Amino acid sequence: MANIYAGGGGSRRTAVFVGIIGLHLLFYLALVSGLAREAMLIVQDIGIVDLPPPPPPPPDDLKEPPPPPPTDLPPPVVPPPLVDLPAFTGPTTAITAKVTDKPPAPAPKVAPPPPRPVEITPPSPAYNSRALASALNSCYPSASRRLNEEGRVLAVVTIGTNGRMTDIRVAQSSGFERLDGAAECVVRKLKFNPGKRDGQAVEAQASLPITFRLE
Repeated sequence: MANIYAGGGGSRRTAVFVGIIGLHLLFYLALVSGLAREAMLIVQDIGIVDLPPPPPPPPDDLKEPPPPPPTDLPPPVVPPPLVDLPAFTGPTTAITAKVTDKPPAPAPKVAPPPPRPVEITPPSPAYNSRALASALNSCYPSASRRLNEEGRVLAVVTIGTNGRMTDIRVAQSSGFERLDGAAECVVRKLKFNPGKRDGQAVEAQASLPITFRLE
């Protein structure tokens, strides 16, 4: 009994094992056949598709120009290095000259013509010696006659345009007050020619000596 069971168990396991392998084979075959069929269907659906022709090449004028030939670039300019120079102090006796353009010499000034000389005529006596003696005699102070006072008076007389005295001052005294005062009396009695400027009568001054002397 023991051998029969033992032999039956081994054959059963073998049969189960072979069945499992067969199932795997069938499953594999079914899978492969199904995939092949689907592939054939996909190929039939797709068919042959005509691809479009390639585009024509672009004309020559639309082609990009060739790049320009490389040009030789000048080497970069490197500035010279900065060098600190020592400060220089010139001698104290150095002479600094500044040259400037001299302005042109001014044109010589033309002197204006000299003014026309003015013709001036001083006053002059319009009386004679007799009229002067009469004026001295009438104006001689009586007190000076009694005291024998004599002297010479130098008077500066202002003569108006009418030939008469307008003012008088004593420039030099006779030494006697009465005789100095009598000089004005004498001049008032005399007539003069007035001074003139370019022929026109003007007021002018003249020096007139008056001498008082007893006869």
